[in-house]
Amino acid sequence: MPKFEFKAFDQSGNPKQGIVSANTKEQALKILQDQGLLVTYISQKKITFFSWAQKPNIKQIYIFTKQLSYLIKAKTPLDEAIKSLSETTSNNYLRQALIEIYNDLISGISFSNSLSKFPDIFNDYYIGLVRVGEFVGTLDDSLGYLASHLEAQIKFRSRVTQALIYPATVLVLFLAVIIALFYYVIPQISKIFIDNNIPMPFLTRFFNNISIFLSKFGLLLIIIFAFFVYYTYEYFKTREGRAVFFRLFGSVPIIGPLIKNIYAGQFLESFYYLLRGGVPIVEALEVVNKSIAHPLYESALEFVIEEVKKGKPLSEPLKRFPDLFPGIIVEGFVTAEKSGQVAEITYTILQFYNETIESQVGSIGEALQPIIIVVLGAGLGFLEASLLIPLLNLTKYIQTF
Repeated sequence: MPKFEFKAFDQSGNPKQGIVSANTKEQALKILQDQGLLVTYISQKKITFFSWAQKPNIKQIYIFTKQLSYLIKAKTPLDEAIKSLSETTSNNYLRQALIEIYNDLISGISFSNSLSKFPDIFNDYYIGLVRVGEFVGTLDDSLGYLASHLEAQIKFRSRVTQALIYPATVLVLFLAVIIALFYYVIPQISKIFIDNNIPMPFLTRFFNNISIFLSKFGLLLIIIFAFFVYYTYEYFKTREGRAVFFRLFGSVPIIGPLIKNIYAGQFLESFYYLLRGGVPIVEALEVVNKSIAHPLYESALEFVIEEVKKGKPLSEPLKRFPDLFPGIIVEGFVTAEKSGQVAEITYTILQFYNETIESQVGSIGEALQPIIIVVLGAGLGFLEASLLIPLLNLTKYIQTF
């Protein structure tokens, strides 16, 4: 939805400025006038690459959520809390979003509905938990759960980054060596053969052709690759794309089991926080279903929700999806249903999955090392052959004189 910047005065004569979302300029003007504002300036906001690059990261969203939960617990009115945080945040993109949320709040729009205007900042799980907090009257607790969830996501991403630093560094250095050879070394060696009319070995000729191709079309290939990565990323964000992604990587050794455990852990974590907040099981499952972003889980949870609505225990429909809900989850819910401690047992299983995921993430680097060694060995072997073979041929050629 287009966004419009405005400047106005309220009924007390105080200046106001901010951003409002609307389909047309006239509709934006009407929204502001309905809020009792005298509009002096309004214009559609242009979205630039710089503004896109300034979107808040997960750490900034975590800090905002944590601060907001503290303010709400301190009995600060929600609109005043949002206004205060909009004045202190260092991210301009988030500041503009908070200004618009503040304007929505003072005009009577609910917090969750206002958040839904910014799906690039607040995902479905975030909005769903806020909506539950508004309905139950425990918004401060919901924000606290969200802060804990975001903190766990930050720690997980940090562990993944640490595990991939070594493989990524080795691959970058390898690519740098490859580029240097193709752009500088191989052309110089090939030039010696060409200038002296000496037959070029097949392997050297092969690499020389690659070098010529890269020198002519290297920039174009980089642009094509960048577009390919971008559109592939955007495609994988769609429901169809996510289904393709999970079919491609779901059966890959090491990565496949890790992905399954991550989503099982996400299901348990979301379900636990909702239950702990006093949300009924069916409503909790519906919120999880909207936020889990996994097409297989979405289809499975739709079936589970319908079965639970019919009065069946949660563990029974979960048994039909052993690939998504392993035996330990089903057995845990069977015990939880008998004891009545669903939230507590969900948390126990969640802890087990967190430990398992942490162990799997830590082993990624170790598992990739032999693969990297084989790939680097093969690549360097071919490159070394492309350099040594022509040198040997040159030596033989010189010895004939």
